[in-house]
Amino acid sequence: MFNDSTKNAAHANESFQFAQLSDPHLSSPGAPFPWQIANKRFLGYLSWLRKRRHIHKRWVLDLALEKLKSLQIDHYVITGDLTHLGLSSEFEQVSHWLQQIGDARNVTLIPGNHDLYVNELWNRTFSIWKNYLDADPSYIYENNYSNNALQRLKQIYPIVRIRKNVAFIGISSIFAAPWFRATGIVNQSQLERLTKLFQDNSLKNFCKVLLIHHPISINNISSRKRLLNHQQLSEIISNLPVQLVLHGHGHNSCMEMLAGKHGFNIPVIGAASSSSVDQAENRKAEFLLFDVIGNDNEWEILARRYNLSLNEKQFIETKSELFKLPTNP
Repeated sequence: MFNDSTKNAAHANESFQFAQLSDPHLSSPGAPFPWQIANKRFLGYLSWLRKRRHIHKRWVLDLALEKLKSLQIDHYVITGDLTHLGLSSEFEQVSHWLQQIGDARNVTLIPGNHDLYVNELWNRTFSIWKNYLDADPSYIYENNYSNNALQRLKQIYPIVRIRKNVAFIGISSIFAAPWFRATGIVNQSQLERLTKLFQDNSLKNFCKVLLIHHPISINNISSRKRLLNHQQLSEIISNLPVQLVLHGHGHNSCMEMLAGKHGFNIPVIGAASSSSVDQAENRKAEFLLFDVIGNDNEWEILARRYNLSLNEKQFIETKSELFKLPTNP
């Protein structure tokens, strides 16, 4: 059964705590068959051999989860790139890890570009994570779904998952990008559905958190990794009563404010990889913790960053910021 708090429209003084993990790249492609990497995956496999397997460590991710379990989190969101090459075997590996975090009702994930390195069949890849990707029943758009992974993603997004006083809205920015590119795009049907979501009152009394893999601006990302229609998406979001935007992809910790047309600025927060041993500034492994409290006229969102201390072998709170945003702008 899904969240019963939808019966209470006001959500006055309710609190909800959720964590963001991103870009864990927790799987191992091992030694794939030659036919599996006789495409763009060949470059990704070389990158994994030479670099990524030395940066992304499972023990770091385990430390993050150990800390989060001690904090008794209500919900987890994962903003993409759980695999390296998007192989079926990697989807299976990730599935076992997701089960360790918790029930699919308490974990929401959206795909990253590494999870669709090349286009695949849905039933060999994302269907393995289906319960963690699914929208709430009230927000399922159609039933005649394609078994082509890219087409299926276009059909099901945006997803909406309502948990207590928060509405998580996930959009997919991934496609099978050309060689030497990790760009993203949000297709037109998603953009139209996203706008229509806010034309009725179904989300009115919830704190609306938008989840996307690629950043919605170009300020903290290289040109080969950008969201191709970032300007169009930013314009749409600025017109919607969204309280928070979360993303990953860049493997760097960042925060911007998007000027909203409703008279308030929308925090846009990017998370570094949650499994990285990189010690460069803004690239240390991290997770973010969000406390959401609803009052009569505003949402209070306390955002806290926890970064890995290699010396102490634990995640430590390093920064916090409080945002106050109108409930119904």
